[in-house]
Amino acid sequence: MTQILWNSNAPHSRIKNHEMVELRLVDLGSGLKLRYLVREIRASWSAAAQQIEWKGFDDEAYSTRREALSGFEMRKASRIGAGFGSTTVLD
Repeated sequence: MTQILWNSNAPHSRIKNHEMVELRLVDLGSGLKLRYLVREIRASWSAAAQQIEWKGFDDEAYSTRREALSGFEMRKASRIGAGFGSTTVLD
């Protein structure tokens, strides 16, 4: 599951600077004790340079899908509260 949260009301605009946070829930497979990963990737779009500028990422591992979904939703709610109100859902 991947969702991109934007701090802009026109997040796909190429002529406007904006920041984004990509949240991913990744199943690492059955061979690992900590099986699920929630990754938060921070970036911004530079209209002047016409490119994404990567700012860093944070990972958190979970044992169960339920815990990972809860961690994902908590991060998402935190980012929405910080002004990242537009969401793009990727399959």
